[in-house]
Amino acid sequence: MTSLRAPLLSLARRYQREDQGTWSVEAVIMAPLIMFSLVFCYTFFTAFQAKSEANKANYTISDYLSRQTDPVTPAFLNGTADLYRFLNNSGDIDMRVSEVKFSLDSNGNGSYSLVWSYAVGDFSPLTTNSLSDVENRLPLLANGEEVLLVETVRTWSPLFDVGLAELAFADTVTTKPRFATQVLFDDGSASSGSSNTDTTDDPNMDQGSGGRRYNRYY
Repeated sequence: MTSLRAPLLSLARRYQREDQGTWSVEAVIMAPLIMFSLVFCYTFFTAFQAKSEANKANYTISDYLSRQTDPVTPAFLNGTADLYRFLNNSGDIDMRVSEVKFSLDSNGNGSYSLVWSYAVGDFSPLTTNSLSDVENRLPLLANGEEVLLVETVRTWSPLFDVGLAELAFADTVTTKPRFATQVLFDDGSASSGSSNTDTTDDPNMDQGSGGRRYNRYY
């Protein structure tokens, strides 16, 4: 028994001191954790990048529209929606452009009124009734001043499944017209620019999901 104990103890000591193969074991344990961490960080980075691109694209569209001195048309606004898609490298977008006016009554009470609104995608044009839904996003304006309101939504899907669901990045930007007191909207009808308070809905512009729709208030 004594003769067997000594070799076994010697073998145990050599095994305790042996370090060959430990890197392989560590690699097997750590490689999945490292890969998951890289994928996790990359996914969250692309999410923040997509949000930043969506916000900057909205500012680009808003600034471009604010510089218009000629009336904008449905074709022009459809083009800005295509530009927004290009800047985001995404085809699944919604956009709504509206012009809002601030007025003071004889008692000095201020209120917003809708001048015109145009929508692309799943958005519906603003109406007088739905204007209250966005009033909290509008700035305080001088009496008679108008402002452009550009609302955009783009969807983003993660490339890897790390616990993030599909996200919708929504941005709202208000911009004052730069070179004129207002940005006019011309729907191509003979009454464009005339003074009326009727809502004009062109059935040719309502094409369901992804279609273009507008309301005009002059």
